[in-house]
Amino acid sequence: MDALERLSRVFGIRRLPSPDKVSPHMIAPEYMTQLYQSITDSGGLTKANSPYNADIIRSFPDRDYRHQMHFYYNVSFLERKENILQAEFHIFKLRPKTVQPNILKSHLVTIQIYQVLSLKNIDAPSSLKLIDVRRLSAYSHGWVTFTVMSALLSWMNNTSPNYGLLVRATVMSGEPINSTFIRFAQRRAHHDSKQPILVVFTDDGLQKHRNYISPTDEGYKEIKEDILRHELAQTSRRLDFRKAIRLLNEKDRSDYEQSQGNFPNFKSRQKRSVKSGSGGNNTRHRRRPARNIYRRKKRNCARYEMYVDFSAIGWSGWIISPKGYNAYHCAGACPFPLGQSHKPTNHATVQSIVHALHADKNVLTPCCVPDKLYSISLLYFDDDENVILKLYEDMVAASCGCH
Repeated sequence: MDALERLSRVFGIRRLPSPDKVSPHMIAPEYMTQLYQSITDSGGLTKANSPYNADIIRSFPDRDYRHQMHFYYNVSFLERKENILQAEFHIFKLRPKTVQPNILKSHLVTIQIYQVLSLKNIDAPSSLKLIDVRRLSAYSHGWVTFTVMSALLSWMNNTSPNYGLLVRATVMSGEPINSTFIRFAQRRAHHDSKQPILVVFTDDGLQKHRNYISPTDEGYKEIKEDILRHELAQTSRRLDFRKAIRLLNEKDRSDYEQSQGNFPNFKSRQKRSVKSGSGGNNTRHRRRPARNIYRRKKRNCARYEMYVDFSAIGWSGWIISPKGYNAYHCAGACPFPLGQSHKPTNHATVQSIVHALHADKNVLTPCCVPDKLYSISLLYFDDDENVILKLYEDMVAASCGCH
């Protein structure tokens, strides 16, 4: 098993999305991006519980986008071992194109959601099962959410075939309203972020040890600064790349070679190469003590950066957010005597004493390891255009200690 395959298992992704199946023009539903932003801090660090305390939130796109009021969702990809906590149907109500004052004695309309039981005669009462109802203004626009848990469970338990959902709009008296008046955004007919989606909330049933980041946490400011620095560096690299492409397109090779001095990265390399020549030995001699001082300061157990860049490992095409995260790692010695700055456990303190007394030659010094870990959340596309928001425990070293 190679390193990337092991990494995909850590993230619980059994099958990595194929690059040809995830278009760079695909846009995640608005609900999913807003939900991700509401529960995460910078760099994907989880800061709040998800709805229903779900571990995984999946949004499924409509597969029957040819019909305005009939919606079909392929939920066969749901894991049978997961507990289904809730299922919601999200549709975006558009502004009316026409006005029908003769029908509307009240501005209120009723929106009904039915589970389709048969496709033979979809309008027959025996072919439909009422799932949820909402009353709203005929002239309103925006997202409307319905609970469709019973329909999803019947599909998953095979007690009813999955023929999708049907939407009907009526006035308060029960008379149907023309679909040109009450309209909902359709997939591939309106903006992708407004597409109708089925959202399913699940968990794996395992005991959780979630640690969410908070502005009151020790080291919060440092983590935020590290994330900001990486984001600025990524932006700078993208700008340098675009500048290089523009110069290559606008100038011939000789002009391009003369313009290399415009690139900070190239310039810094040239300066270092000059210093490594005449006079370079003195420079290196002057710098060496500074590095040694740094090493002496950092030789004890401490936390160091370990940035996981999804672009560098070829995952940026299907991961929506974050583009990477700082996992950090712990390194350094745990010398005797252990002070409180090492955050030792009682066991580590005893182990350190036994090692110092040489009471047992097999006893080593305690190890520098994470003593607190944060959770992160990922928002990504799978192979079937579904958008998934998933929470991962114990992914970021919040602090290090001797254990």
